Amino acid sequence: MKKLLCVVIVVVLLCGFRAPNGNIISKGELSDKLLLNLGQPHIRTDLGTIQTRAFGGLMYVKREIWTYRIDDYNYRFVIQNGQIVDEHWTRF
Repeated sequence: MKKLLCVVIVVVLLCGFRAPNGNIISKGELSDKLLLNLGQPHIRTDLGTIQTRAFGGLMYVKREIWTYRIDDYNYRFVIQNGQIVDEHWTRF
């Protein structure tokens, strides 16, 4: 039982990005959470719009990459229609 509890705690801690103020930011959340916890991104790259099929028609989705520099790490978040769909970090 203790091993299961330890595994659950580790999974919860690793399933998202932890902002410097301690809040966990993960995929599927709104981009407003990034703005509240990290402020405006250092670099905002517009990827344009893409077409997807929805509700029997075409829907246009806006995509952006927001880049933050925190200490020695670079964090990139892919934002699609105001929602975080991917996150990636690098040391350099």
